Amino acid sequence: MDQDAKARAEQMPKEGGQPIPPMRADDHSNADPAVQTPVEARQGFLGRPVLMVLVWGLVLAAAAWVVVELVA
Repeated sequence: MDQDAKARAEQMPKEGGQPIPPMRADDHSNADPAVQTPVEARQGFLGRPVLMVLVWGLVLAAAAWVVVELVA
């Protein structure tokens, strides 16, 4: 066992331990204009990349359907 693994093993409780509290989203504000928390601000992007994934998924599903129909 390397040094890092030994150090982590020593820090872990031997038995029991404290339960991990449930993770909750940050409280958002009702300020005007809206003030977003960092978690709310990085929820992802919509638009062209999402549309392209959906379109290509549909194209691949249709191609798979055609292949299955030809083989069966």
